[in-house]
Amino acid sequence: TTSKVWEDWTIMQAASSLADWSVREASPLKNFDDMVKWAKANPGKLTISTSGTGGIWHEVAMQIARQLGITVHFVPYKGGKPATLAGLQGETMIAGGGVHEHIELIRAGKLRNLFQCGTTDIHLKDGKVLKSIGTLVPKTKPLLPLGGNYNLLMRRTVPVEIQKEITDAFVKAAQSPAFTAVCEKKYFERHILTGEAADKRAAQLEVNTAFLFNQYRDQIGGKVKTAKELGLPEPQDFDKWWPPKGYKPVGA
Repeated sequence: TTSKVWEDWTIMQAASSLADWSVREASPLKNFDDMVKWAKANPGKLTISTSGTGGIWHEVAMQIARQLGITVHFVPYKGGKPATLAGLQGETMIAGGGVHEHIELIRAGKLRNLFQCGTTDIHLKDGKVLKSIGTLVPKTKPLLPLGGNYNLLMRRTVPVEIQKEITDAFVKAAQSPAFTAVCEKKYFERHILTGEAADKRAAQLEVNTAFLFNQYRDQIGGKVKTAKELGLPEPQDFDKWWPPKGYKPVGA
């Protein structure tokens, strides 16, 4: 059998970074609609920088391309900063990455935001609005926020009373003014999940990853296991599948 993250670990989530697609100011793609229209008229020619094959910004870009029904050429770089620089310099048509990696260039007018993957639009003090993909494409709302997850994992073998104590401390820290300030500065979306809600989110992400890596297996390289081999459903069957047979929340 294949072990699942929620079977071996107690998961606590504090926040998510937000994926962002931006273009350099000189780009002829002035907005989201321009980008989608151009991509559909030129299948496979829209290029986007990513933080490496199979990395978080690559995975999110695959998910977004699938949701939009467009074919995109993903160009891997060694991290988010080189990927941002590639878009800024015109090596790729779109700079893929996170809001926290693009925000200063957006404020400076060197990058123009097409959308970001938080649950709501982001209003900057200078009047710029970073539209949520959920605002632009409502069917994507159940997937949001999309980006890197900031989690704490603990072995499920830890005694339940200790797990509860640590979970309570984690939630308190995630709600603290200090962590709030970090989220605001980096444009992270506070997304606190514990217990079954955190397990379900982890399972959902794993299901989506398995599906996307199989859809784009020619880019991933190496052996990619199918959802069936991993004991997982297809994304469209997730809500009917969860909770899986034998699942028990911690303390149940």
